[in-house]
Amino acid sequence: MPSVNAEGLALAAELKQVLKQDFDLDLDVPKFNCFFPGDRINDNEHACALFQNALHANPQLVCLSGMDAGICTTGLRVAGVPIGNDEWVQQFVQAKAAAVKVDVGKLDMISDGLIHYQMLRFCRNTGLAFLGRNTPTPLIFDIFEDVEATILEVLCRKGTTNA
Repeated sequence: MPSVNAEGLALAAELKQVLKQDFDLDLDVPKFNCFFPGDRINDNEHACALFQNALHANPQLVCLSGMDAGICTTGLRVAGVPIGNDEWVQQFVQAKAAAVKVDVGKLDMISDGLIHYQMLRFCRNTGLAFLGRNTPTPLIFDIFEDVEATILEVLCRKGTTNA
């Protein structure tokens, strides 16, 4: 039967304690994320049960009891970068791309063509460039291609007139 890494949890508990003592910093444990990758644990409920078992087995880990809210076996976001299995990463990027497409649609109200063009560039660059640099290209190529087609269609329809 698989288990969670008790040593890693002990280090997290110690880090929480040291940061409080030395720097008066409180880590908000319910905001932590735990990622259990691989084939050993295949659902979140099972991972949560293993996590709870580890907490009950070691009383020193009681300060981590709220961490189970962020347990996931498919993926998580670290500093804006999706990390996980391919399906989870694609869903994450798809959601971000859909948000960019919504933002692009909101720009139709801008009548000045140059400003409209600059805002389209801004939506594309800030919304997707970071993901493009930090996510494996084969996973996101089709998703980005769809966003680029949407932006190109809007640009061709509206143009850069009045510039």
